[in-house]
Amino acid sequence: MHAFFVGCTAVSKVINLESRDFIEWRSDMRSSRLGYGSHSFLNEYISENKCKRIMEIGVADGENARTMMMVAIRNFSPKEVEYYGFDLFSEDSRMEQVRQRLRETGCKFKLFKGNSVQTLPEELKTLPKMDLIFIDGGHSYTIAKSDWENSKSLIHNKTAVFFHNYDFSGPKRVVDNISREEYQVKIIHPSSDYDTVFVKKKVKRA
Repeated sequence: MHAFFVGCTAVSKVINLESRDFIEWRSDMRSSRLGYGSHSFLNEYISENKCKRIMEIGVADGENARTMMMVAIRNFSPKEVEYYGFDLFSEDSRMEQVRQRLRETGCKFKLFKGNSVQTLPEELKTLPKMDLIFIDGGHSYTIAKSDWENSKSLIHNKTAVFFHNYDFSGPKRVVDNISREEYQVKIIHPSSDYDTVFVKKKVKRA
């Protein structure tokens, strides 16, 4: 069992979403390192589609996680927003850094340490359906395929899945084999970032 960690609620930690700092931060969401940090296409989708349950495979330093939560809590109270992050977290200090960044948002979150090939299928029964899933973990075909196959269990009719690094052979092979009859698949080319793929179920009309 993995209990939720809930962010701090002390006044000094509450984020003023109307502040000048927040507005300036929103205008510069991209990281200075290609492919790392926050991703504007995710933030825009979360804001426009009112996503509140978000899963990320490949958390890194937590900058992207924190940014997504800050965007989500513009549409919901922090206690309604949930984040689920899977990563190797090879250093305990890195995992604690991510926890601290997420605590500052006030959202609910769970972090899972280990290889997602093992940890994600182990946790499937404990996880809810997600509004957005960002797949950015291992980029080998084996790992990317495992992350996709397991993520499919957490998709509802409106879930958006984003595959990062479509430029890499592993994710590209996985995406190229996704059924176009069952899913919408769109390649996007963000500026200052790697190619990314948007995937969403096709809903049959009665």
